[in-house]
Amino acid sequence: MWITNRLAHQSALASLLSVLLGSGTVIAEQKSREQRIADNEVYFSSGDEPPSMDISKQVDSVSSMWLGHIYEGLMRTNAAGAIIPGTAESVSISPDKTTWTFKIRPSAKWQDGVPVKAQDFVYSWRRLVDPAYASEYSFIAITASLVNADAIVSKKLPKEQLGVRALDDHTLEVKLSRPVAFFDSLTSFQVFYPLRQDIVEKFAGSFATDPASLIGNGPYRLARWQKEQSMRIEKSDTYWDAGNIKIKAIESPAMVKDGQANFNNFRTGGIDTTGVSTPEIIRQAQAAKLKIETFQTGCTETLAFNVRPGRLFANKKLRHAVRAGLNRSEYVNKIVGVPGYKPAFRMVPDYMPGSQPGLTYRQEVKSPPVKDFDVPTTQRLVKEYLADTKQTQIPAFTLLFDDSVVAKKMAEYFQHSLSKLLGNEVKVETVPFKTRLQKSRDGQFDMVFFGWCPDYRDPMTFMDLLANNNENNSSGWSSPAYNKLIEQANSEADKAKRVQLFKAAEDILEEEAPVAVTDVSGGALTAAPELKGVKRTIFGFAPDFRAAYWDHK
Repeated sequence: MWITNRLAHQSALASLLSVLLGSGTVIAEQKSREQRIADNEVYFSSGDEPPSMDISKQVDSVSSMWLGHIYEGLMRTNAAGAIIPGTAESVSISPDKTTWTFKIRPSAKWQDGVPVKAQDFVYSWRRLVDPAYASEYSFIAITASLVNADAIVSKKLPKEQLGVRALDDHTLEVKLSRPVAFFDSLTSFQVFYPLRQDIVEKFAGSFATDPASLIGNGPYRLARWQKEQSMRIEKSDTYWDAGNIKIKAIESPAMVKDGQANFNNFRTGGIDTTGVSTPEIIRQAQAAKLKIETFQTGCTETLAFNVRPGRLFANKKLRHAVRAGLNRSEYVNKIVGVPGYKPAFRMVPDYMPGSQPGLTYRQEVKSPPVKDFDVPTTQRLVKEYLADTKQTQIPAFTLLFDDSVVAKKMAEYFQHSLSKLLGNEVKVETVPFKTRLQKSRDGQFDMVFFGWCPDYRDPMTFMDLLANNNENNSSGWSSPAYNKLIEQANSEADKAKRVQLFKAAEDILEEEAPVAVTDVSGGALTAAPELKGVKRTIFGFAPDFRAAYWDHK
């Protein structure tokens, strides 16, 4: 399956990338797969430019993949998805489980050789909750129950009163307002990575946009970043566990959104692993007798409604009409057609643990089943909406989607199916990933396709998404009753009681329908047979190359 004429292959690859990236683009010299295997390097396509390389600002999977290799938290995930020590070599927990004390490894260093200190975590975490900085992830410090986080975010206390302090250079003490069983999982999440105050202040407004400012403490350092074109990270010799990092460089030689183009590039040796993102590509991979690996991403995908005053979907009946009439099975099986995807109806996925051993949250709450493709209910609600508003037809509205090839295919499906279901005109706006994120935040949409992946092992990672203090609540929906239940669940130590609070909150979502859940996503990939150890798990960033290696045998 490889082209043996390397010169012809490199010329063909350069031509392909020039077409995909546009004329005038300078393509870095590419190595053949044989050369990459010999040099312990891996090429893949990241698909998109990372919207933000600031650990406190990123809210997307593209940025988190790169940041997860460049930085490291107190704890980390291993190849099996378990939480293990990272930059901290050990942790002790007080008897009441509200004080966590982390010992920073003496061997932990930044990529310029400066030792990692407990103060770097203090600075980073205070920056996260600082209202002047306005991180969209500040809410997660409240979820973590860091002492005074809520009061700091709401501008009632200064950031210096956050419940975290350095007892010395290698000892970090964290105070929680209540026990949080999944706190160790949170400390592996990227907004809780450390930051160097001197670097952030030196670069000021260009921090995380100037490649020179991205000095991390993780296994890889940023080697090259050509904006909107390519990215390369290389093994960091200062990383405390560098001896166990086998891949010396990871590169996205082009940021190509077209899954078919990426698959073709993989077949000709241009990249070493790629997603198998459509049924057509799956058939091609099977015909070529390639090994396909399927996996769950665990992300809940939704159609989120803009419920702000004056918008079409401020009308609850219309939201319910859309949600009832979605044909999730058709969408997942015929349109997506990729293993790992499953139809879904509620925000919390079926794998999330509950309070009882051996039972997931979904099994524990025993939510009543929801009928898929309930057209009669949709028709009834549409008739009522038209009577209430004295209209003869639902006004036209626009779906906001990403501009990748796969996303455009999904957008076309929903455009056709919703227009047929509702009997009106449905338009589509496809924009770059970064633009879609910004338009969602600004409320510049009618309905947006929106996915959320779990940050930690608890239903709260999905449930607080729709709380009014969450910057990622793009719908504009707010419910005092819902917010109160989320606050209660956040301060409740009893696991069984928390589950019931979440269930009550889910009941409100069922009634209000600010989003229409469509599925829990999955995926499939193929890789060069010699490439081993690339990790994709529900929790953590993906693809994760930290345990990857080339099998030279």
